[in-house]
Amino acid sequence: MRELLRDKIYVRYWLAVVTSFLGDGIARIAVLFVAADLTDAPALFIAAVVVAQMLPSGVLGAFIGPLVDRLSPRVLLVGADLARVVIVLVMITAVNSAWLLLVLIFLEGLGKAVFETARMAAIPKVVGGHSIPVAIALFQSTVQTLNLIGPLIGGLLIALTGVRLSLVVNALTFAVSAILLGSIAVLKEATVTAAGPGQYWSSLRTGVTGVLSIRSLRLVAWAMIPVMLAIGLFTTNVNTQLLTEFELPAFEFGLTQAMLGGGAIIGAIFGPVLVQRYSLIGLLAGAVGLFAVSLVVLWPIDHNWPGGGVTVVAGWCALAGLGMSLVQVPVANILLRDLPEELRGRGIALLNSVMVNFVIIGVLVGGVVASEIGVAASIVLTGVALVPAALVLGAKSRTRQPGMDDERRQWRVTR
Repeated sequence: MRELLRDKIYVRYWLAVVTSFLGDGIARIAVLFVAADLTDAPALFIAAVVVAQMLPSGVLGAFIGPLVDRLSPRVLLVGADLARVVIVLVMITAVNSAWLLLVLIFLEGLGKAVFETARMAAIPKVVGGHSIPVAIALFQSTVQTLNLIGPLIGGLLIALTGVRLSLVVNALTFAVSAILLGSIAVLKEATVTAAGPGQYWSSLRTGVTGVLSIRSLRLVAWAMIPVMLAIGLFTTNVNTQLLTEFELPAFEFGLTQAMLGGGAIIGAIFGPVLVQRYSLIGLLAGAVGLFAVSLVVLWPIDHNWPGGGVTVVAGWCALAGLGMSLVQVPVANILLRDLPEELRGRGIALLNSVMVNFVIIGVLVGGVVASEIGVAASIVLTGVALVPAALVLGAKSRTRQPGMDDERRQWRVTR
């Protein structure tokens, strides 16, 4: 990791991503703060805000892939940042209009979807001869850290300067990111594809068939459906469990949230070590199994509450964060390892779209399930439902897979 951080090109890229993600965190907390006071039904509107932020990646994410494969990463990354500068500045005039704010949130989410797909696809260009697993781990640990401090900084800005000035700072973070990314020459070159200017739909179609022709990617796509549903349901119900079932006061609630993020950071940091020791499919099986266990162990904690106190709950949150984070490590490495370069943008966009869509479904279903069977029971049963996925992945990791080079060649021949 030290060698990577001595690479000036990578450091510029890393700082740009850090700044852009910091802007995302500030925007998220500012919008939620406004949403809480903007309508007579704040809970429903906040839910609509969360869905609007995620919907572009889910519904439109797959359609971004052909653009990522045909345009230079620098154009897409800088363009996404500059577009979000404009959108966030317009938000300043929309803080009193619920529906206009919701539209702008959707557009900001679309900019993030473009940025994320292009960022992921550009990693091999930026990393060069360095280790891709180490680069992925550094990005993931950085993102998890920013998920902790971004909302905190956003909250402080709102408290000290108000919502409007915090949005101005938010716009500046995107502008700084655009300047840094625009200075990186290695991002100038686009991935060359067979599709011409008028062949967008053909490019999209060959992207789908190309991804589905690679066995490891098919396995990841199917395996991640129950995992993403579980993450969505857990995301919806964990706060309800902490606030209404355990009735944690503000400080202890903040502590458990920090432990959830801390577990995720640990998973991202130790991911490269595990990647070197285990097969990626085997590591994915273990990560899914760990996440399943972390959900199931809520059962004795809930039944014995308040036995063990907040220490046990904080440990449970850290374990759940670790499981969710470790799931992402092998998935990201499989995508960058097995996708041919000319298919990388479309493959990342397609699989990310599938995963985000099922997270959204999990978020929407989570509240309904919890109201029917109880919050703790919904989380525990979600963990039980993940066990078959972990077992199938474990069995697949023991079977001999065809070489990735053979599958890539086969895709190019039949394209």
